[in-house]
Amino acid sequence: METFKKSSFDFFADYAIYGREVLIFATVLLFVRWILLSQWSYSSKSKTLAPPLPYPPGLPFFGNMFSFRTDMRDILRKWTNDLGGLFRLRIGPFVDLVVISDVDAIQEAFVDQANAFSERDIPPLLEVAMGTKGSIFWEPGHKWKQLRRFGHRALRHFGLNQGSMEDSIIEEGRLMAEAFEMKEGTQFNPKVLVTNTVGNVITRFVFGFRFEYGDPVFEKLAEDFEHFFESFSVTSLGSVFPFLYYTPLYTNFRRPIQNVVSYIKSVVNDHRRSFDPLHLRDVIDLHMAEVKGQRDENKMAAMEEGWEWKFIFELYSAGLATTTDTLRWAILIAAQHPQLVHEVQKEIDDVIGGRSPKFSDQSLMPLTGATMLEITRIRPVVPLGVPRCTSRDAVVQGYHIPKNTTVLMNLWELQTSPKYWKEPEKFNPYRFLSEDRKTIVSHRALNPFGIGLRVCLGEKLARMQLFIILTSLLQRFTLRLADDSLSVGMEGKAGIAYGPLDYNIVLEKRHV
Repeated sequence: METFKKSSFDFFADYAIYGREVLIFATVLLFVRWILLSQWSYSSKSKTLAPPLPYPPGLPFFGNMFSFRTDMRDILRKWTNDLGGLFRLRIGPFVDLVVISDVDAIQEAFVDQANAFSERDIPPLLEVAMGTKGSIFWEPGHKWKQLRRFGHRALRHFGLNQGSMEDSIIEEGRLMAEAFEMKEGTQFNPKVLVTNTVGNVITRFVFGFRFEYGDPVFEKLAEDFEHFFESFSVTSLGSVFPFLYYTPLYTNFRRPIQNVVSYIKSVVNDHRRSFDPLHLRDVIDLHMAEVKGQRDENKMAAMEEGWEWKFIFELYSAGLATTTDTLRWAILIAAQHPQLVHEVQKEIDDVIGGRSPKFSDQSLMPLTGATMLEITRIRPVVPLGVPRCTSRDAVVQGYHIPKNTTVLMNLWELQTSPKYWKEPEKFNPYRFLSEDRKTIVSHRALNPFGIGLRVCLGEKLARMQLFIILTSLLQRFTLRLADDSLSVGMEGKAGIAYGPLDYNIVLEKRHV
């Protein structure tokens, strides 16, 4: 019996060792096959039209994924210097990215061949979490066009051009200034108040109400959005192996999304119970009316009942982080440049005086307008833009870019490169002014809201918020950094948006 047990054990031990060796051998064969196929899949198609794009060295299987453990800006600048303004990356075994860091290449791709570069390629992790159905960002082709038209119609309906939305921004700017005034004589981090202000502009638009400062519901929403923004990266393991979304590794990404979606769905359900097509209160009501109208007319539509939450989630996520971080950069920069702010405040006093600022005032305030442009230039809050995807094979600057390739617009390089800007790391609004300093001069390397068919839907709303809210603050206060924040520079914190590190400020009230 003992002999039988021993021989059985030896058999299974030998079998396990043999099986492990076979498994290792098979894995190596598959790995080699993947390397050969991945190189063939890109380069063989390229030979039919034009040369394939240059690419930096990377690791087998992982490609360039781990190169981004260092500062992304630095490594992309190095590759741009080494390879030129158009190159490709491999992120893991399945994802090819093309990075464009050249103004002429941007024009050739996103404008001259706009239709070929107008699709979106949803990051795999987001696809698992959210899907593309009903998405104004990620729906393909004609469905995206329907949703974008609805987005424009919603902005018009609720007063982006008629003034009611501007009135909301003016009121939120005034309320934020009053909340700032209560902090006079103390040092404080403006992040919470700025987030609440920007959030309320969006909330009025989509929900039809606003949150009071300190409202625990909004504080939880803001916290969940922040965790979502900070934990997402297109170069993370989850973007290569999206099934990791369901593992503990991505709990801090998964739970915030679930919390926010749950709240939005509860508000949508409240709206559905009280919906009146003759009295549309906000975007949720407008979305429901649109779905009902298309259903009554038996139209094939991208908008369906039950997907209102997706549209709202994306409006919130697109506007909250980017505008909040732009304003936080603006306040930090204002505190760092007192002499410039003094000149801006003189312009504010001359044009606006003591009344509330309006967006139309900007046309009479060239230095203030140039300052806004310089804020968006020196620290783009979405350094690589929102990913595009090619809908067909294309040729850009003589290189072939295959169909279904993800394309990134490297705003950081375009907006901070010595190739396009004199002393790019110096904050200098005068670079956007004519010689007589009376007219704003545009620059082709500045495109913080994108370019082509996929230009940001909320560009005007974002510019309006930046001007009105920042002007409302500088009209009332002189800002300076608190003693514990004097060492805070222009380094930021990466996530979906690139925001400044936390800092504290001190206010001095102005007498206008």
